[in-house]
Parts: sequence; structure tokens; C-alpha cells
Amino acid sequence: MIGSKINWWLFGLTACLLSGQVSAQQYRFNYSKLYTQMKNNLKEGHPDVKVAFFFQEQETFRICNIDKAWMEKDEHYEEFTIPDSQELVVPIDNNLRQVGPLVYVDTEKGKLCDFSMVVMTNKPLQGQVTYTQIKALLPQMSKMLDDLGGMFSSWFSPEVIGLTLEFRSIRNGSITVSNGASINIENGKGLIKLVDLKEEAVLDFPQTTFRVLPLLGK
Repeated sequence: MIGSKINWWLFGLTACLLSGQVSAQQYRFNYSKLYTQMKNNLKEGHPDVKVAFFFQEQETFRICNIDKAWMEKDEHYEEFTIPDSQELVVPIDNNLRQVGPLVYVDTEKGKLCDFSMVVMTNKPLQGQVTYTQIKALLPQMSKMLDDLGGMFSSWFSPEVIGLTLEFRSIRNGSITVSNGASINIENGKGLIKLVDLKEEAVLDFPQTTFRVLPLLGK
């Protein structure tokens, strides 16, 4: 199972869809709800991993473009800068949590998009990546998932067994491993299981990753 989406019922983060028409979608969030999840990025134990927000197309699961995103409260208004990755980047500010502005997001016209909260690496992986680098990410992802889930989440959380690599412009290909093996890239994704790698393994990535997510065991 790929750790690309986190269940809504577990974290209670909800979005209000203001327009259900395919021609345009606008979502509204309470900033304090977003802050509850984002504040985990400030905790210790996962310096290379973060919680991130995206919108994904319902049918294809591809990332939807964000046309515009902003927050407002009474006469105060601030528009967000949307990076090329189309991540919804919201400031982490306890003062804002107390004020309680509303966050609005307009997604691209003509597509039905779902809000998606993911655990992913802060930086992409590229070039030659070692077994040690991959291994170091797994406990950080587990810790972040535990932080998001609360006190007893470690009792029922699936194990992080590897990484899910997403590539933007490679649909099908392979990642070369130093022992002569290879890892397939299918539909833009490559799955790396740590148990399948030797400690001296070096992986040669054909392209910089778009996102690096946890790969969860069953």
C-alpha cells in the first residue's frame, strides 16, 4: 500500500467544497484545522520529512493545479504563492491559529479534485542515492505518521517498509542498482523496499523525484 493519502477519519481535517461544478472548484478550510497538522513539521524526530497538502484529480490521482489560494479574516487578506509542485504551502503561525482566518483554494477548471495530505521528504532525491540515505528516511516517516495519528497510533499504524518515488515526466522506466539489478518505474512511480536492497547498494536515479512518500506494508 502506498502512503500517498492519509485517511480523513483519522485526523478530522475537513474541507468545505463551495462549488461542485466541474467548471470550477473552490475549497474552504478553517486555518486552525490545517495548523493542527502542519505544527507536526516543527516537532523533533523527522528533520527530513514533512506533512504537505495537495489536490489530486479524482479519476487519475494526478496532481491538480491550484489557480489561486488565499486566507482572509474580516478586512485582512493574504494570497499564497503556489510553487511549481502545486503544493499548498500555508504559513505555520500560532498567532494565525488564534485569529482563525479561513483558507480558500481555487483548483483548475474542468477537473474534479480531492484534497490530499501526505507525508513526504523535504527535498527530492536525485543522482546516486545510497542504502544508508534510504534507510534513514524510514524511521522519520514512521515517527511523523505516529505524530499525526496521536498517542496510540503506533499500535495500529502500518509499517513503513520503503519509499514510493514519484516522477513528473517519466511514465515508464527503471532505476539502476549498483549490483546490476533494477527497480521498475510504472505509471510514474517506483517502489523501493528496503529489504530488497543490500547495505552497500547505490541507486542511480534517471531523474530528480517529484515526491518521495512512504511505502507502507500491509
